[in-house]
Amino acid sequence: MPQQDANARRRNIETITPLAPLQEGILFHTLLSDDKSIYMPQMAYFLAGPVDAERLRLAWKEVLARHSALRSGIHWEERDEPFQVVYRQLPLTWEALDWSEGDSETQLRAQFAENRAHPFDLRRPPLLRLQLAHLVADRHVLILCFHHIILDGWSTARMLQDVMAFYHGHGDKLPPSPPYAAYIRWMKRQDQDKGREFWKRQIDGTPGPSLAFGQDSDRPVFERGEWSFPDPLADSVTTFCAERGVTLSTLLHAVLGLFIAEHLGRSDVFFGSATAGRPASLEGATDIVGLFLNALPVRIKLDPNETLIQWLNRLQVQQAATTEHEYIALRDIQGNLGTLFDCLLVVENYPVTVGPTQSDITLERVEFDEWTHFPLTILVAPAQAGMKLILRRDKTVIDDGMLQQFLERFKAILEQTINAPDTLVGTCVGELTVLPPATQEPKAVGPIRDTSTETEATVAEIWADVLRSSRPKASDNFFAIGGHSLLAAKVVTRIRKRFDIGLPVRVMFDKPVLADLALHIDALRVTSEPQPGDAMVEF
Repeated sequence: MPQQDANARRRNIETITPLAPLQEGILFHTLLSDDKSIYMPQMAYFLAGPVDAERLRLAWKEVLARHSALRSGIHWEERDEPFQVVYRQLPLTWEALDWSEGDSETQLRAQFAENRAHPFDLRRPPLLRLQLAHLVADRHVLILCFHHIILDGWSTARMLQDVMAFYHGHGDKLPPSPPYAAYIRWMKRQDQDKGREFWKRQIDGTPGPSLAFGQDSDRPVFERGEWSFPDPLADSVTTFCAERGVTLSTLLHAVLGLFIAEHLGRSDVFFGSATAGRPASLEGATDIVGLFLNALPVRIKLDPNETLIQWLNRLQVQQAATTEHEYIALRDIQGNLGTLFDCLLVVENYPVTVGPTQSDITLERVEFDEWTHFPLTILVAPAQAGMKLILRRDKTVIDDGMLQQFLERFKAILEQTINAPDTLVGTCVGELTVLPPATQEPKAVGPIRDTSTETEATVAEIWADVLRSSRPKASDNFFAIGGHSLLAAKVVTRIRKRFDIGLPVRVMFDKPVLADLALHIDALRVTSEPQPGDAMVEF
């Protein structure tokens, strides 16, 4: 890079901050996966009314300048911890499409696929792109495609409101938007030890991970489906929650927990839940655009002699207690137990509008497209009437028959819970087994052996530096001596540079023992061509 370009880039840097917990998790799974389109949500807003395309583009340009998170790039190799660089100015990625001929639904699916085929480079922001498709007359589809590492669902709703304020000429009346760095600073002030201790108590005594569908596959094939609640069931759910003082989120968490407990035949299980993560103690948290979400374990413990409504109330109290500790990274919670769950529940609860009621543009509906690394992600979203489940599954793990069985049982458990809440839990699911607690002690990896080859010695040196520990043995397991996912990615980066080879991050999980990894490196050195280095940020 010419020196003048490097200087201009440095001058364009506004700030540099660490990553939030879920940002770290998303970064790791993005690096680990062969499919770089995971965690790349797309939202299609169907707009009715006389849209001025150029005015809308300029409004989005203003929003890009307004919110720092939208101008962030992610880096992970230049420092001990990953970080994000916020730039002062970036160009808006905008494309106009003509869908005046053909079927708009087919064209939308094709555009979703086209966007997924061109994933973002996390180091080269902006990590969002916009497309405005003209249909017929006063009908348009606005597609927002972004990387989840910079935004959550609440933020997209906040952005859309700001866009329409600028579009209607009211942008100068918007109050200043707090930068995403305010949340990072808030998070760093929290008592991390206290948070980890809280989650340790939550996890203690577990019989182990709850993999209802099996681990995520090496080459997933994702598919999206929907299941709308029948109107009578949706009405009954709303009435039940209002009369019993139970939130919709608690009810759906309970139903999913009962299904997994029955499916695994255990009275103590986990699944994942996406939390809003916007702390009440952070001023302006609801107005900040960025990623506040976290994916945290929900532990379901069933007492067969407790009624459903008693258990629901206890679960609601349990979930409320976790809100003060949502900032803890999932890797710190899981510890040596590894992956605790393979199913994620997301309950959407943010408003989506296109501005003031007097606007001549109305939002008819919203379509979602998003993949995560979990074999099954269940998103509960409001529909035009009632509610629906959006199911995103890996077909290599969950076939059509398994999905149908899940839907049928989910519906049956939901109906039973709201129609007979005084029923004993033990009569709602099949026979459950109480398993002994899982040990969190590292498993033995065989005889202890010191490093004996040059490659082993070099790998040991890299591990010691990354882990900030004493020199490991050849028989040591990286994850048993303090390693975790992001540190594994850092080790791989250093191995690539030291040995000038191509090494995927997944190898650290396939071959976590130092001696085995060293043998694999030696084999690659014989067969591999030198690999180009990864792009670096220059300051």
